[in-house]
Amino acid sequence: MAPTSRVVHDEIDNLLDYLVYSEIALHANPVRNEGGRVSWRGFAPYGKFLESREPESVATYRAWLEAGAYSALLFDGALLQVTYDFVGHHLIAHRLAWVPCPFMVDLELLQLESPLEIVDLYAAGNAVDVVLRTTIRFDYDIEGGGNADHPAAHLSVNSSECRIACAAPLRLGHFVDFVFRNFYPDFWRAHPYLGGLSRKAWGPHTVTDEETNRLHVSWRR
Repeated sequence: MAPTSRVVHDEIDNLLDYLVYSEIALHANPVRNEGGRVSWRGFAPYGKFLESREPESVATYRAWLEAGAYSALLFDGALLQVTYDFVGHHLIAHRLAWVPCPFMVDLELLQLESPLEIVDLYAAGNAVDVVLRTTIRFDYDIEGGGNADHPAAHLSVNSSECRIACAAPLRLGHFVDFVFRNFYPDFWRAHPYLGGLSRKAWGPHTVTDEETNRLHVSWRR
């Protein structure tokens, strides 16, 4: 059984407090829990979150940075976006994304200056400064997914059309462990907290027999 939106709210809030306290994050937005959606409270209205199905661009990253459309801004400019949707006590969707900064920015500058101004500075430079790293996103949509082309729980990389089936929706602990173990191994080793968040199974097992015959993401539940 999935935890309530209140439990998820507290899990996210505790994580963000730790990231800021440990100086892994430069900034974290307050957690919002309204109308069944547990997400972040940004700086300004962003409008429709995903304006298109095109791959994220420098402009997309900048718009998210400017609007505060993220849960945490990490020390290297990467964004963590964490959103869970509930109807009553039932989890119906989530979006868990790691959005790398499109530039290899000076980390000391990020500590001292406005991240938005630094990104604009890099963007005004030579295109060779752009770093070719892709957003990693775990999505879950029990209502909109569940067919051959759109697994209910899936991992997307490089393209919104890339949907690698996952065994089930992810708890926050699975997402955090995956991101830091793979992209920040030094931090993951130095901060046992990042690998110690609860990964207890919750939510339905959504992978189908057909999906298990293809490459998919699975873990012990």
